[in-house]
Amino acid sequence: MKNILAGPRLTLSVPRPEDFDEISDWYTEGNFLRNLDTAPARPLSGEALEQTYRNLDQNTEYYFHVRTQEDDRLIGFVTLYNIDWSNQISQLAIAIGDPADRGHGYGTEALNLMLNYGFNELNLYKVCLDVIATNHAAIAVYQNSGFEFEGTNKLAVKRDGARYDLYSMGLFASDFQPRIKLD
Repeated sequence: MKNILAGPRLTLSVPRPEDFDEISDWYTEGNFLRNLDTAPARPLSGEALEQTYRNLDQNTEYYFHVRTQEDDRLIGFVTLYNIDWSNQISQLAIAIGDPADRGHGYGTEALNLMLNYGFNELNLYKVCLDVIATNHAAIAVYQNSGFEFEGTNKLAVKRDGARYDLYSMGLFASDFQPRIKLD
């Protein structure tokens, strides 16, 4: 039986209690926070992050930590959330924490593992996401994985006194072509 949560270099895993202190360190890096969400940036403790995880709605959110297979190192997280089971549609969020781990294809692999899981295990019809227009690296990963622009919420994000667009992107199950070798 194949492992649907493992790729060539990464595994999507259940969060471990000790992971949240490490993720808390990522929340002190301004660019991480400001690209992750449109909410105001603020550091969060490991305890607060773990409590947020424990309060997830297990029926509408599937949250995984991204670990390297080589040394079992935590490098990020990925989640399908706000799942609308009646319409088979979900939102997606992904983050690679340490800037040194970005730009090595980890985001693409983790994204493709999660999309495979969403489409082939959860039987989703469509996965959607929002991304700030200034997050060019994430946009490239999403487009490379098959996501298409569906709309623009003009000037919806305010950062450092300037306004930026928020893009909506989506991918249908029928259009999903894995960009990595899946087992």
